Amino acid sequence: MAELRSESQTVPLFEGAEGLRAQLLEVEKTIDAGAYKPGAWDRFVRAARNQPPELRAALAEDTGRVSRKLHLRNGRATMPLERAILWESGATIIGALLLAAGVGWKSNVLAMLGAAVWTATFEPIVKVAIGTALGVSFDYAYLEGSFEPRFKISYGGYLARPRWARILFHLSGVVGSPLGIYLGATLMAPVLPTSAKICDAIFWILNAVNLIAFIGGIMGRRRLGPVRVAISSGGVAGVELHDAFTIARG
Repeated sequence: MAELRSESQTVPLFEGAEGLRAQLLEVEKTIDAGAYKPGAWDRFVRAARNQPPELRAALAEDTGRVSRKLHLRNGRATMPLERAILWESGATIIGALLLAAGVGWKSNVLAMLGAAVWTATFEPIVKVAIGTALGVSFDYAYLEGSFEPRFKISYGGYLARPRWARILFHLSGVVGSPLGIYLGATLMAPVLPTSAKICDAIFWILNAVNLIAFIGGIMGRRRLGPVRVAISSGGVAGVELHDAFTIARG
């Protein structure tokens, strides 16, 4: 297998379909046996995402199946995509009503609550919409650590998409939250200038966090301090760009 080395990781290039499938099935075997150890899936993904498109497509069905097993191995609660989309849409409407009431009654509390709701809901709505347009599908939604559903991508199909589509998909994930708080600040500004300034500050903080993760990914970093770069959509987009640049230089 040919390899290109960066400062922080190795980028596998030509593993071969059978070698990668064997690696993937070994991950599945450990999941089924309840003996999975973190790291094996990440190693497979780093190898697979840099392979030729026909190889990634050939592995799509197996990759999707193992991804679902891994994601559900601890008994996550799931919900159908349609219900989750209705949930997010309904919450967005509630956020609009809170903002309208806050601006109309000059209530900083209501307006800030509305902006906070939009900051949370715009991210998944924008990402699911753009992902769908780019050919990325989703398996289900799930709840984890909050009342807001998250969306599980169909990983085999996602990995089979061209790199540019995967990069755009992840970049779309850094748009929604800043957009939500920005629109909230814009609506508040004429009558609630203090709340609008707070929202502006949050807008720039969100953008700064996304930019730091993106740059870390481009530099080939796996972690920034205790935080995994891949926890951020911007970080994953940066990692994909890092791999593309590394392969191009090779």
